[in-house]
Amino acid sequence: MRLASILLPKIIAAARSNAKVYSTGSAGLFNKAQLQCPADWVTYAQDTIARCQLIVEETVTVPASASTIQSLDDISDHLCQVYDAAEFCRNAHSNTEWRQQALQAVMVTAKYIQKLNMHQGLYSAVVRSLQHHDRLQSHSSATASSQDSLNRPQGSVAEDQEYNAETVIVGRALQKDFEQRGVHLDSHGQQQALQMSEDLATMGMAITQNASDSSRMGAVQVLNGVWVEELSPSWRNHMNTQLSLLGSKSQFRMHGNGGTGHLMPPQLVPLDQSSVNGIVQSINDEGVRQQVWLASRQTPAENKQAIVDFCILRRDFAQLLGFQSHAHLQAGLASLAGTPNAVVSFLDQAHVASRDRAAEEYDVLRQRKERLMGSSSRPPQQWDRAYLMGAIKAHRTIDSSVSMYLSLHDCLRGLGAVLKQLTGILLEEVPMLPGESWAPGVQKMLAVHETDGELGVIYLDLFPRQGKFGQAAHFTLRCGRKLKNGEYQTPVIALACNFEQSHALLTHHNAATLVHEFGHALHSLLSRTQYQHLSGTRGAMDVIEVPSHFMENYVNDARTLPLFMPDSSKASTARKAEAMAKQVKQDRHMFGALDLETQVCHSLMDQMFHSPEPPQSQAAAADALHEIWSKYSSFPSQRDHSPHLRFAHLVNYGGSYYSYAYAMCLASCVWEKLFQDDPLSRHAGNALRHKLLRPGGAKDPKDLITGVLGHESLQQAGGGYMPQSDGLLHHYGIPTAA
Repeated sequence: MRLASILLPKIIAAARSNAKVYSTGSAGLFNKAQLQCPADWVTYAQDTIARCQLIVEETVTVPASASTIQSLDDISDHLCQVYDAAEFCRNAHSNTEWRQQALQAVMVTAKYIQKLNMHQGLYSAVVRSLQHHDRLQSHSSATASSQDSLNRPQGSVAEDQEYNAETVIVGRALQKDFEQRGVHLDSHGQQQALQMSEDLATMGMAITQNASDSSRMGAVQVLNGVWVEELSPSWRNHMNTQLSLLGSKSQFRMHGNGGTGHLMPPQLVPLDQSSVNGIVQSINDEGVRQQVWLASRQTPAENKQAIVDFCILRRDFAQLLGFQSHAHLQAGLASLAGTPNAVVSFLDQAHVASRDRAAEEYDVLRQRKERLMGSSSRPPQQWDRAYLMGAIKAHRTIDSSVSMYLSLHDCLRGLGAVLKQLTGILLEEVPMLPGESWAPGVQKMLAVHETDGELGVIYLDLFPRQGKFGQAAHFTLRCGRKLKNGEYQTPVIALACNFEQSHALLTHHNAATLVHEFGHALHSLLSRTQYQHLSGTRGAMDVIEVPSHFMENYVNDARTLPLFMPDSSKASTARKAEAMAKQVKQDRHMFGALDLETQVCHSLMDQMFHSPEPPQSQAAAADALHEIWSKYSSFPSQRDHSPHLRFAHLVNYGGSYYSYAYAMCLASCVWEKLFQDDPLSRHAGNALRHKLLRPGGAKDPKDLITGVLGHESLQQAGGGYMPQSDGLLHHYGIPTAA
């Protein structure tokens, strides 16, 4: 630790002295000297493309070797540093012109990347390099006479050594990436693949835009009216804003005696998801909840046929590339599951193991509904779920002396304490350089290891503003990789959240979101790969979410929660933390089996739409969805239930949404096996660092998991692998068989 106290000031000083501040007085956006003003984005993109083109021209002409893989990684790194930073800028910058110019850079770079994806010369160079490696391997492994060994060219020994395991893994990954675009097809197939790719990109963008645009959700006339006093002021204000955006003069207002009263029918209710949530969580009238919920499941109407067409085209594209379906393509590229059959086996296993508990939880809701609405009421429906769960949780016994809020300052301090004890990482806030930031309030953290030195930079952009990306996310602005001069290019990360800025307090849910995103950052910081192509979170989709879900344990466990609270060493703080952790666990697990059902249904919906036989019509989609919810949900399935219309994950995760369930399961197993006895064990932290995080995506996902959890942690299923479902049951608080 003494070494760390010496290293940190020196590293911070070096970072400041090495930063270039140009005549403009600016170090450049994201500390990129190329970005002094918005117009520099396109110039930066064009200069990078020109630089890459020189590498391309050289790569396709020189003899195949391990350096071919390095050259392609160089190209990828140069382009990703432009594309990824521009993508973040267009989603986060406070200035409209910066966002617009960043979008132009994204489009320019994306067009060039698409061209490279279909570059026959680069693809052939990768294939030749891998064939060259295979020939060298054959020479090395062949049993040869001593004379043959003497006759073996000395250069071939050195060449063989250049192809380390990671070089081959990255080479194979690059070959798969090319073939995923269809570059290996004949000229007619390439033209088909290119057209399909362009169509899929356009259709996917339209679907996600429809799903996120509240103006496309419409509104519904509620004939029974709404008891306005049942809606909180924040819900009323939100709905009034949405109605104004829709051009309606209808408003939710309090009136009548004492400022309360019933709004006479008909009342227009907006159908954006937040407004729908307000109604189904708050309104006592089941008829109102039903009408609003069912109406919301029919919008955006534009996505009804669009999703059907999109998934059929994805299937056709996958089959053009030689896969049975898009789900097979996704599983076969780089995943722990390996096949869609393994995914379905895992989800089925989890469903069977949890259905008795789900039935019990459903019965609790049934009893509550009978007490509220009479014994003649029908069983709980989907639109009753949030209302009944809220009513039950509102009457639970809680310790009113315990605040369920944590300060942002204390959360960041707690994160620092966890990382320091667990892995030897020190987090230090450092000042922004002139021109480096993109909005007021952004923080810059330097991550330094107590013995290994600087690990990277993390920007924290935690509060909402106009024009900013509306969700929590981890953005990699620069990947880590080994440079040709032997130094290591450290990663640059941006974490974006949207916490309330009116006060410095976070709900427990917000705190969990913060540490979840830090889990992704930790993966990027501690990864030490030779190539950026598989650095950090650039690995198997069903494995890369494990660190983020794992980190959430630190704000859920009573032993570590005090670190995120003021006066963390006091006995009174420990008592408060224990009470908070108990309440959080109670809330999370009270209806855990029903929550797991939802996860299973959405994962199976994703698999169904990306299967070899996706629905060919809206009616067929409705039938398939009805079949899934009838089998896997405790709630009665509705024929006019269309959950896919707003489920943008169908586009973004197509065929791999199950990854959340895999990751939650595996993260739970990692905690139970390594950290249950001592959550801050340095020995366990080092095991996690070296076995799971350090390799990034440059190791087979099966070997990553078995290296941490042992071979017994996985079982073969459907031609692939799945974790034991007990870990997923533990995550949701569902008892497992002894």
